[in-house]
Amino acid sequence: MLGDPRLYWVVVVLVAARRVIAELPVWLPDSADAYAFVQSGREALSHPGSIYERSAALVASGYSWTVTWPPPQIVLAIPFGLAPPGADVWLWVTADAFCAVTGLIFLFRSIGTHNRLALPLFVLVTLCFSPLFEDVRLGQRGGVLLLLACASMLVVRSRPVLGGVLVGLATSLKFYPAAMVLAVDGSRRSRFVGAVAATATGVLAITFIPFGSPVLYVTKILVPVGQGRNPATVASCFENSTPQLFYRLVGGVPWSTLNTSTWSTVGPLPWHLPVLAQLLSYATIALLIVATVWASRRSGWTQPFSLALAFSLGALVPGDVYTYQFIALLPLTLVAVLTAVQQSRWILTAVLGLAIWVFVSSPCALVFPGLWNIAGLAIFGVAMFLAPGAGQAPSVSRSATPPSRIPATSGRR
Repeated sequence: MLGDPRLYWVVVVLVAARRVIAELPVWLPDSADAYAFVQSGREALSHPGSIYERSAALVASGYSWTVTWPPPQIVLAIPFGLAPPGADVWLWVTADAFCAVTGLIFLFRSIGTHNRLALPLFVLVTLCFSPLFEDVRLGQRGGVLLLLACASMLVVRSRPVLGGVLVGLATSLKFYPAAMVLAVDGSRRSRFVGAVAATATGVLAITFIPFGSPVLYVTKILVPVGQGRNPATVASCFENSTPQLFYRLVGGVPWSTLNTSTWSTVGPLPWHLPVLAQLLSYATIALLIVATVWASRRSGWTQPFSLALAFSLGALVPGDVYTYQFIALLPLTLVAVLTAVQQSRWILTAVLGLAIWVFVSSPCALVFPGLWNIAGLAIFGVAMFLAPGAGQAPSVSRSATPPSRIPATSGRR
């Protein structure tokens, strides 16, 4: 029964129904980023030079909830800013969801498994992965990043320059996809890295022209906002990063939770060791980067495993990670699950299942919001164990080899 794909399709239908029921009441809230995103596209058509000047003034006054994303994201919003009010935001959310689905199709094709359980498991894991739905329902840009990253995973083996161009486009929107340069083998690395750098630099240089000086953007917006987000002081359960995990566990930082409709603050824990929390944060981040290169090499630079591993650093390395930003872990989660099943690594599959189960619920509904970080690190850790066999089919016994495929013996008897 457990090997029957029909069972998993039934579970898929049930989980999909649950997801729809849970998401519809909270879809596109008034505070969704989609509204500001579309408005920035509308302003770009009339007064593009004033966008970053106003943002710099707001940031200087201590208000960081303004347009802080780079110009390519504003350019991306322009077509939706032309749509009628009311329909503009829904068109963007639909487009972002379409990009996410298309990217996942590319990812499934790049995995190339023929296991009959692969497709239902792929869909089931996707439905359980709440960061994807957080991104879409708030009108973020994760669907576009997913499309570009997964398209690169599909083509990088045969066309490294095209793969680099796609990652370069993603890097111009968000900086973390640039980490994917760590996961390409030596014969393709130079072309891939060159394409990433040239594309990201070119797109940023061109799109900055109507929006003002990049120096203003970096010095008055990007750097101050980055410095103002201290993981040692964040209590919001919607923000969870690797540094915040250690600051809450050993650094004495409290956190918020949501019980039914009541917000409450938990902690801090009795010990206050901020220096230890900082050291653990730095050590873990360094280990994640080194492990990405090691595991990619250990796998033989297998794709999409290696690029998915590097892409996941976007959720595990930054000091400020919102719920929707955990979408960077989705490709690695899917690749790891299908690899573990393909290799019959059932203990590792069970660990992945527990980690995915954590991502079903909002971090604010959990007893400790840092469980999302722990689950993400667990998925990354399982990928380390799977690296040597990533992309390889289970070994077939010699007796099972069809006679027509037994190699000739060159006349020897």
